[in-house]
Amino acid sequence: MPMPHVPVPPPVDKASLLAVDLDNTLINRDAAFRSAAQVFLAEHGLPPESVEAIMDLDRSGHTPRPVVVAELTEHWGGAVSPETIAEFLHRGPAAHVALDEPVRRALLAVRAAGVPCVIVTNGRADQQEEKIRTAGLDRLVDGWVISESVGSRKPHPEIFHVAAATAGLPALDRASTWVIGDAGHTDVRGAVDLGLHSVWVSGGRPWTETAFWPTHIAVDVVEAIDHVLGERPRLIRDGVPDAVHQAEGRELEVYHADTGEFRRRLRVKLRDEVTALLAADPGVPGAVEQLAEVLEIVHALAADLGTSPDTLEGLRRTVTEGWGAFDARTIWTGRYTSSSGASQP
Repeated sequence: MPMPHVPVPPPVDKASLLAVDLDNTLINRDAAFRSAAQVFLAEHGLPPESVEAIMDLDRSGHTPRPVVVAELTEHWGGAVSPETIAEFLHRGPAAHVALDEPVRRALLAVRAAGVPCVIVTNGRADQQEEKIRTAGLDRLVDGWVISESVGSRKPHPEIFHVAAATAGLPALDRASTWVIGDAGHTDVRGAVDLGLHSVWVSGGRPWTETAFWPTHIAVDVVEAIDHVLGERPRLIRDGVPDAVHQAEGRELEVYHADTGEFRRRLRVKLRDEVTALLAADPGVPGAVEQLAEVLEIVHALAADLGTSPDTLEGLRRTVTEGWGAFDARTIWTGRYTSSSGASQP
């Protein structure tokens, strides 16, 4: 059986445009909103623990404001007028936002690389622009596009075309434009629909969509930007440096991680390879090799946990003997059927 190609990710072409989300991507919108809510509760003599109800109801700003006003008015038994609550929501977290230093440095790296960077965000123009200026982002990016100002919301393609124009580009280059954001249904969906590259900022959450996938998954925006710029340490197989040297005459600059870094990068590697496997067409050449790569990472994780591949395989057989495999393609509807045949939740 012939050896597959050397498994080194190809060099990343220089991005022509970086379209990056604002809330919970460049800035921690939820933390700022929590601070604003705590100030509001103190001003109106309301219980401090009500901040959790506000955060749950807000859903990172995705709950319609009239719904939040109605629910909070009822929650506080009319102690605060709907108009006062609406004004608090209108002000929002803008005055409380801050830019983390690692994010600032990452944006400076984008500028140093000569890549145009435009903030693309849904929301009200006045509130979003206040966040941008309060955080000092206006001095670090090439412009911003806010849905209310342009009459188009992510994931609609028009807002991304406006971003390209804002950066002074003649057109949106699908092959070299990257979208970074924390919302799969707006940021990643918009990128996929246009054929753009995307990085989903997970914040530690699992990817749950099955109809589409991001190009890459990153824990935070700093990791996402590092990926786009192509300047990122990554875990590779031990034989890759020699293979690259023999095949291309180039020397890879490498170092050997300590246990903590190795464990972290091994899990990142698993996440990346599984994402690539899920995004690939099962019928295309290379799908089986991709699965083999995932299996090798699983074996490395088992070894780190003190378990051999044979022991892991024995555990797999034990579970299969008790619960079966997936041969019959059995799908549970999520409901139960009573003995009389009636369907019950």
